[in-house]
Amino acid sequence: MGLPKNFISCDWGTSNFRLRLVETHSLKILSETRSDLGIKKCYQLYKQQKELSQQAFFSNYLLAQLEKLDLQAVGKPYLVSSGMLSSSIGMQELEYCKLPIAFSGEDLISNWIPMGKDLDLLLISGARTDSDVMRGEEIQAIGLSDYLPKSGRGILLLPGTHSKHIQFNDGQFMDFTTYMTGELFEVIGKHSILSASLEELPWSPLFKDIFLKGVKQGVDNQQMASLFSIRANSLIHETSSSENYYFLSGLLIGAELSHLKDRKETVYLAVTGIQNELYQLALKSFLAEARIVCFEPQIIDKALLIGQRKILETHVK
Repeated sequence: MGLPKNFISCDWGTSNFRLRLVETHSLKILSETRSDLGIKKCYQLYKQQKELSQQAFFSNYLLAQLEKLDLQAVGKPYLVSSGMLSSSIGMQELEYCKLPIAFSGEDLISNWIPMGKDLDLLLISGARTDSDVMRGEEIQAIGLSDYLPKSGRGILLLPGTHSKHIQFNDGQFMDFTTYMTGELFEVIGKHSILSASLEELPWSPLFKDIFLKGVKQGVDNQQMASLFSIRANSLIHETSSSENYYFLSGLLIGAELSHLKDRKETVYLAVTGIQNELYQLALKSFLAEARIVCFEPQIIDKALLIGQRKILETHVK
């Protein structure tokens, strides 16, 4: 049968929703709609009513959003969704696929769900080890695998609220670890005694030294002993709140990356924006630059679509 000319990508996370009509070959976005009705909020709305089943409730929202896309002359569209839609608070829970998984994604658990209106949804599972789970990042990793070496070992870094460090070897993702770096930063910055000593300002090279000081202490596993020094430095040394902000950022990023100092693999960094600059600074402070590969933003932006296309390809041959 072969791949369709177009497909619809559903990116439904915990906090946000996005549908995109995609040209399959070029991955050009033909039309798009977004909302802030993430999986968590949609599930709460489902629980407040009694008329519809969980699957029907989520299906109705999806179908309503599809009407906002320009689907004229598309033919029978395939809708591909990964991430939280296959969780217990999504449309239909799918079991996690246990690693290792191939770069092709063919090992992932999936299910076709008829949506009516001549539309089928390909729902894709998350992935797990014996001690960790993820839903969504595995599809991004599968998309990025087109730019990873097919032989040998490496570590793919996906920084974020819950950063993933994914180990791969000879065309398979073998293991991963989650680091709650982004969430810890938010909790400490907004809900701890340190919050009064922190102020977010746009990144400037002027903060480089204080950031790297934090990185070094994090890499050296001194984060627990260093956290309260943020408040002490404000009171005793009148360190500015913005300097404290980037010291804390460095401290937590350094702690996340610390295990890499004892490893030999090449590290592949996939993150955009200011986090790209900060993670690069942190990595280069204790690793040889030859061991660090940083993906271009346009590759990262298309990783989810590439991953979803690869999964679709395994189902429509």
